[in-house]
Amino acid sequence: MDTIILCGGLGTRIRTITKDSLPKAMIQLSGKTILEWELTWLRKNNIKHAILAIRHLAAYIEEQFGKLYETEYGEIEISYSIEKEKLGSGGAVYLANQFVSSKNVIIMNGDIITNFDLLEMINLHINSEIKGTIAVVKMRSPYGIVEIEDMKKISEFREKPILDHWIHAGVDIFAKDVLESFPKKGQMEETIFVEMAEKKDLIAYRVNPEFYWRSIDNPKDLQEAEKEWKGLDIQ
Repeated sequence: MDTIILCGGLGTRIRTITKDSLPKAMIQLSGKTILEWELTWLRKNNIKHAILAIRHLAAYIEEQFGKLYETEYGEIEISYSIEKEKLGSGGAVYLANQFVSSKNVIIMNGDIITNFDLLEMINLHINSEIKGTIAVVKMRSPYGIVEIEDMKKISEFREKPILDHWIHAGVDIFAKDVLESFPKKGQMEETIFVEMAEKKDLIAYRVNPEFYWRSIDNPKDLQEAEKEWKGLDIQ
């Protein structure tokens, strides 16, 4: 199964790290770049072809990876879909579709660090005979939660707890023919996702909380991931 990795963004919220001279996906974390961790995770789950949807500093990424990337689980073939202008996530997928040859395709954000069981998600998607499967994770509150009794006394304080809400994990699987309906320009979360949800054409894959998942959106995320991330094997 082919995978499209969306790694063409500017990474404005993490500019203090990239300093506009490094693509966000090429930030170092525990001995590898984010993109290297993603490619290694994909190859561990038997994915052998990744399409990098790139724009910002595209030549730099292409120089770093070439046509084949060697992981500890074997080689993964690399193709490049290069945006000449800002297309948004939906437009990036639409453009990258020309490189997809598999019946189903994984779409992944280029700033995700995770070790969840991708093969389990793939099996769910295929066995469900559904157009799209969205990975979801429980949301961690960015703030401490305060429980108040009688409008005054604090009964409990929980520092950044896991909330009972599911959020998009940035890893999806779609039937290839769906990609033709993605917008040529615009965000997929605001267009095709909404349309498919209304038609009941999407199912959720709930990531088991025993696995690690984090989106690296800002310097604090990177700092916390450096402390938390133990690698692709569950510790």
